[in-house]
Amino acid sequence: MIQKTIVLAANQAYVSYLETTIKSICSHMKQIKFYILNEDIPTDWFQLVDNHLEKIDSEIVNVRCSSAMFQDYKLPTAHLNYATYFRYLIPNHVVEDRALYLDSDMIVTQDLSDLFELDMQGYPVAAVEDLPTTSDKFNAGLLLIDNKKWREEDVVKQLFDLTAQHHHEVYGDQGILNLAFQDNWYRLPLTYNLQVGSDSQQFTLGDMAWYDLFKGKPAVIHYTTGLKPWHQHHFNRFREEWWFYYGLSWEDVLLRKYPAKEGWSALVSKPPYQTAIYTNTVNLHEAENLIKALPQVNFNILAHCYFAPEILMLEKYKNVTLFPCFDPLTHEKVFNQLDFYLDINYEGEIYNIIQKVVDKGIPFYSFQATNHAQEISHYVFENQDVQGMIQHIKNYLDTLDNKEKECKQSH
Repeated sequence: MIQKTIVLAANQAYVSYLETTIKSICSHMKQIKFYILNEDIPTDWFQLVDNHLEKIDSEIVNVRCSSAMFQDYKLPTAHLNYATYFRYLIPNHVVEDRALYLDSDMIVTQDLSDLFELDMQGYPVAAVEDLPTTSDKFNAGLLLIDNKKWREEDVVKQLFDLTAQHHHEVYGDQGILNLAFQDNWYRLPLTYNLQVGSDSQQFTLGDMAWYDLFKGKPAVIHYTTGLKPWHQHHFNRFREEWWFYYGLSWEDVLLRKYPAKEGWSALVSKPPYQTAIYTNTVNLHEAENLIKALPQVNFNILAHCYFAPEILMLEKYKNVTLFPCFDPLTHEKVFNQLDFYLDINYEGEIYNIIQKVVDKGIPFYSFQATNHAQEISHYVFENQDVQGMIQHIKNYLDTLDNKEKECKQSH
């Protein structure tokens, strides 16, 4: 049995995210030897995970490292910790000649076995360009390592020497790795490390071309920056993919119970209908009454900014999803599934949403005080007639149900 060697680094506080990465890998691959570089993850956790991995001819190795040797070095951002430097030590602890290093804020969406057969053309490391920041350097979140060459060339000593000299000048250990392998690394396709953590930042900068660099779902999704998918709200692409793998039990993973193509929707029960409110204000007329009266409808609320506490409190309802600081891809994903639109926000219309709704050909509902479509025929209710709006929406949803039944009967 030839095992693929995969290395990750984490601390105890990161263990649930680490395990999510591991589960995503094991959902697509077998015969893996995991090395976990860590300082404080309980041995109990390793025993539990190892018991699961045995069932797919895999194993996990607990590699204890000390952060003390890195404490004098600068960390570039607050969301990083000294465990990121542990990858320097791979040649000292990993016996195999080729290893794949992955950050623990990644998920894998397909079999990566081909990387272990890749002709690296004599390069000591293969990685993906650090896009969208630069194409001249690589992002160190995924490193395909010629471990034999690293040992022969004493790369560990090189990295420590460079860090002592330059840690205050570059972006942490990634900057040091780029110094060490400058112009001496193999370029992997973007699919192996798509940094979706940059989505909101690039949208804010007006860089719409970033979204066109890669279409579809990448082999490895990297949730860079401090905007992680396990945080409260939706900021970047593929948030639900992370939660899908987080939500899988080990039984689900080992038995392939939920095919990855089914994704998050296979794990959770969501309302069958979708509506949306695009707003630049906290004032939404009768929103809470509508939400409570229509549990069969998921209310997507989108804004170009962060939400005020009054909107955040609506998350106590299961049929509410908030999208602060939404970007074009988030809009597209939400908008494409809408059954009707709610024009119930005060102040101005945003994102030319009314015309988009008209072009889509779905009904939309307003109150007199919130009507942003004075010249367009749609359903407008007196400000106090929320029950009238609720009943009209229910009647409309009944017609959708009847159409679906007729369609099924005709087939």
